[in-house]
Parts: sequence; structure tokens; C-alpha cells
Amino acid sequence: EVDARFWQAVEREDLESLAKELDFDDEASLRAVLPALSAYHRSSRDRSTIDGWRYRVSWKPVPDVVEGSLSGSWLVVVPASRVEDELVVGVAAGLERHGAGVVSLVVGERDLDVKVLAGRLREVVADLPELGGVLSLVALEEEPCPGYPALSGGSALSLTLARAVVEAEVPARLWCGTRGAVSVGRWDALAGAVQSQVWGLGRVVGLEHSAVWGGLVDLPGVLDERGVARLAGVLAGGDGEDQVAVRGSGVFARRVVRADSGEGAERPWRARGTVLVTGGTGALGGRVARWVVRGGAEHVVLTSRRGAGAPGAAELREELEALGARVTVAACDVADRAQVAAVLDAVPEEFPLRAVFHAAGVEQAAELRGMSLADAAAVVSGKAAGAVCLDELLGDRELDAFVVFSSIAGVWGSGGQAAYGAANAHLDALVEDRRARGLAGTAVAWGPWA
Repeated sequence: EVDARFWQAVEREDLESLAKELDFDDEASLRAVLPALSAYHRSSRDRSTIDGWRYRVSWKPVPDVVEGSLSGSWLVVVPASRVEDELVVGVAAGLERHGAGVVSLVVGERDLDVKVLAGRLREVVADLPELGGVLSLVALEEEPCPGYPALSGGSALSLTLARAVVEAEVPARLWCGTRGAVSVGRWDALAGAVQSQVWGLGRVVGLEHSAVWGGLVDLPGVLDERGVARLAGVLAGGDGEDQVAVRGSGVFARRVVRADSGEGAERPWRARGTVLVTGGTGALGGRVARWVVRGGAEHVVLTSRRGAGAPGAAELREELEALGARVTVAACDVADRAQVAAVLDAVPEEFPLRAVFHAAGVEQAAELRGMSLADAAAVVSGKAAGAVCLDELLGDRELDAFVVFSSIAGVWGSGGQAAYGAANAHLDALVEDRRARGLAGTAVAWGPWA
């Protein structure tokens, strides 16, 4: 209460009250320190406000439902390249031991046509007297999709399958399985960052088509009998969770929780050397560029598809140069590895690359029913594929900061933004993987209010 009254007196510039609190006899001296007190108070208040914006994803252990048994026939959808995968074989056999009649549907490149896959689903379902559910394991295919290299084969098949399940009016819920797409703690390695796209996609499917949505389940690298029992319990719906990870130590459910004010706090960061800003000629990229130059960056590299020809690029360059920085504006598609490599190679030795801010990306709203693979690839390309290019080309280079601007759409989903959610979920996973490798990495998932 004393602190509150004190800071209220600072805001009112109430010298009499402040003199009593601070035991000041000299009003002139008190008036001299008042600006510093006011500035500190504003800074503290701003920090408190910003802390209130901060949330994080957490994984909460939930009781095992190992007694859960499955009924009816379960359709397990498997990518053609993973038919003999030990995990795939183990899942199918395990579900049968827990009461399910398992029917496998092997899908490949020809099934990337929604109508083709919907037709196959209708044929299979028509021959099953009682369909208990659909479990997709297509996310395990991590190789690039033919024709759409920004998407993994698993992401493309998952999108097509979700659309086909809706079109075919399959009378059962769809579960999407991944392996190592999430990390439930520091001890748990994130081994399949690209599969996280399916998590971003799935959360939006759940919003747009809740009647056919079962959930997301991440599987461990080795699925033993206890793990199979836990998987069966999750699919049986015994605990009502729809975003879970099965691990050797138990079942974990995903939560979004408020971050503590001091959580994740690290040493103060100061811009120096060269700072690369992708999407640097856009509104957000421009704000970042101004901020890092004012913070000490001697050289900034701003990339965008149009480079110096982008609207406002010339004015931004002049503004940054007036602040004392050297400025390079480059036309670069960040999803093109060769173009990104050329930009990195051109960084001058006198100002080595010290930080990367990845603000490039395309936001495209489209409901699942009308989303094509080309639409999805266009969204994922700049956001996720661009970040992957940067991560791979920089290798283990020591940086002060590697910051990606993702979105709340990748954290809890957003209707009409399945591809955008997938791209941003991949960004978040990539940063988590970088940090696990001991590299700089920060993902800022902006919300609609930011």
C-alpha cells in the first residue's frame, strides 16, 4: 500500500507527499529527481503490462487410461513409404490386442487428389460394419511433397485426408498421430519438427469440423506394450483430452498457461554487427529494423521478394542511414536456399552476422474445404521453409539472437487458417529444436491484439 501511494504521488507530482515519504526537506532537490522517478515508474508499469501478455505452452501429466479398450473397426491410414516401419506395425498390432479390428489403408502420391482419396474412403468404410475411428499415421512421411517441396509429404497427405474425411462424410472421428513432433520437457527431445505442421493443421480442423475430429497424439520413438495401452486409452476417449503425447513416463496433455514474469529471462541483448531482417521492407520488418539500428546495429540487411523495388523501401533505407547504419536491401525468396545463401555470403567481414529476425511470411485465410495444396504451400513456404533454410545454412554459427515471428494461430488454432497455423507451429518447433541444440532461438507468437 505504501508503494502504491508513493507511485500515485509521483504520477500526480505531489511534492508534499513525496517529501514525507522520502524525508526530503529541499523541494528543489526533490523536483530534480522527479523526472527520473517518473521514468522508472513508467518503465516498471510497461514491463508489468508486457508480462501480462506472455503465455507459454506447458505439458501436464494426466492419469493413464490403460484399461481403455477399443471397439469396432479402426481404419489406420499409412503412408506407402512407411508400411514396414516398426512403429506403424507396432501400432496396428497393438490396437488389435486392445479390442480393435484394424484395417489399413495405404496412401501415396495419387491420393493427394481429394476426390480420389474420398472415393477410396467411401469404398473402405462401406465394407466395415462398425467403424470405431480413423487413425492417421501419414505425418510420419517427412520427405518433401512432390510438386510442393515447402510441404512435407505427411503434411500434404494430412491436409488431403482431413478434407477427404469431411467430403466422404466418414462416420467416425479422425486422430492424427505423429512421432517426436512435440517436446513435453527438457528431457524429451523434439525429433520431428516438420511433423509439427500437422499439429498446427489439426487444431484448425478441430475448430472447423469438430464433428469428425478426434485429436492429436504424439508417439515415442519406441512404442512398448505400456505405450500401446496408453495409446488405446487415449483413442478410447477415456480422459477427454485431444492434444496428448504418449511417453515412457506417462501421458501428457497440452496446456497454454500464463508465463511467470521472470521465466525465460536471459542476459540483456544489444544489437551489434550485422542484423538480418527477412520481410524487412514490410511494416513489421521496418519496425524491427529501426529498433535494432537505434539499439546499436552497424549494418542491417533487409530482404523481401521485391527488395529495393518494394513500396517504401527507398524511404526506409534513407531513414536507417540517417540513424548512422549501413543498409543493404536485397531481393530474396527466403524459401530458396541458393538465394538465402547468397545473402549470407554477402555479409561484410567487418560487420559479421550477429542476429536474425525472421518476419517474412504470407497470411492467407481459407477454410479447409476450399484449400488446395498450392494454397498451403504458398503460406508455408515463406514462413516455415524460409526459417528452415536459415537454420540449415547458419548451421551451428554462434549468434546473439535468432528470432522468428510466429502467430497465435499456431498455438491454439484459428478458423480459416489451417495452413497458417501449420506454418507457425513449425516455426515454434524449429526454435524449440534450436534451443535443445544449444543455439540461440526465440519464437514470438503474436496474438490479434499485438
